[in-house]
Amino acid sequence: MNEQAAPPSKGAHALRLAVLATLLGAAAGGLSAVTYLAMIALQQTIWTPVGDARWPILPLVLIGGALVGWTRLQAQGPELEDQLEETRHPNQIQLHMTFWVAIGAIFAVGFGGAIGPEAGIIAVTAQLSAIVAKHLGKTAADRRLLVEAGISGALSGVYGSPAGGPLHAEAAYKAPKPILFLAGLAGFLAFISIAQALHSGSLGMMVMQRYQAEVDIYGIIVAALPALAGACAGVLYLIIRAEVSKRFSTHLPNRFLQPVMAGLGLGLVCTVAPILLFSGHNEIQEMLRLGQEHGALLLVLLGLGKAVVCAICIAGHWQGGVIFPMCFAGGSMGAATLFILPGFDPVIGLAAGMTGASTVGMTRPFVAVLVMLFVLGGGLAAPVFVGALIGWSVLRMMPERYVQSAH
Repeated sequence: MNEQAAPPSKGAHALRLAVLATLLGAAAGGLSAVTYLAMIALQQTIWTPVGDARWPILPLVLIGGALVGWTRLQAQGPELEDQLEETRHPNQIQLHMTFWVAIGAIFAVGFGGAIGPEAGIIAVTAQLSAIVAKHLGKTAADRRLLVEAGISGALSGVYGSPAGGPLHAEAAYKAPKPILFLAGLAGFLAFISIAQALHSGSLGMMVMQRYQAEVDIYGIIVAALPALAGACAGVLYLIIRAEVSKRFSTHLPNRFLQPVMAGLGLGLVCTVAPILLFSGHNEIQEMLRLGQEHGALLLVLLGLGKAVVCAICIAGHWQGGVIFPMCFAGGSMGAATLFILPGFDPVIGLAAGMTGASTVGMTRPFVAVLVMLFVLGGGLAAPVFVGALIGWSVLRMMPERYVQSAH
């Protein structure tokens, strides 16, 4: 007489999920490193021959806009936050659309878009996670958890924050499940290991420089000013993004022409200020050098300019993330305040400004805090929290239509 096998206990089921989530997070982190390296390789292939010349910027960016537009004709992909929402429903993810979103995002980063690499990386890792989840997830809740684990691992690697990835992978205002932090840590470690193994020294191109500063009471109090300046850059980004998106939808509904027109705007601005090309995290030191040489006005113009070109790119469907451009914009605005704050450590102003802009631009305060803490270092926790508090306060005062446009 055959005996029916007893169902696995809750403990065994939880252990199985934890192991699967950790392995999936590691796989997604490794895959995100490979995708990011591909973006960097394309970027270097296109822009290294350009050198300091300015005349090729506009035609190259227009070509990039045309290529992004072409991918949108193949399949119209969602924006970053919409991608994250779709990954929570694995059965809805379509391989065809995912492929073209990934290609479009790689073109957007490679051709100088003022955006981060998150969208393309999520497009690649989301499909992997969904395939695994469909085959190994026994319930709908299990499948959703496994997909979120993959996204946690990917974002943890890109952000350089094992905690920031899980928080962004989870829906807004919901606490991530503890298992996602395991996946995030695994993805973070896999990202670092594979990136370094495939291209020695590549991490310097992928993550922002860490900073150190002695923070006293004076620094904490005064950090509110650069934090507010950085938050203003985030406000400008949200407003320009919403208004440009509205005008594109109303007056230029063509899916091909929207990225081309965004490329035109990006190219014109960056011909005047080439430092505004790319995501911005590798240009922060150059931005600070220019500020020392030319003063606060240039820093303000660079900070606001970065917010504008990032908004134009996102509104024009150049698929990407905003935290790295917001770090440049907020850091530039925060650094500008140093000219009226004698004796103030510039690193504190930089950290507060970056966090203020990232909090507003991402509309996800907790994600911004966790990413900034890992990126900048725990020694700057006080100005990071000041920047997040100021950014959160500014975000709450903004009209809801601008905040909702980022979701």
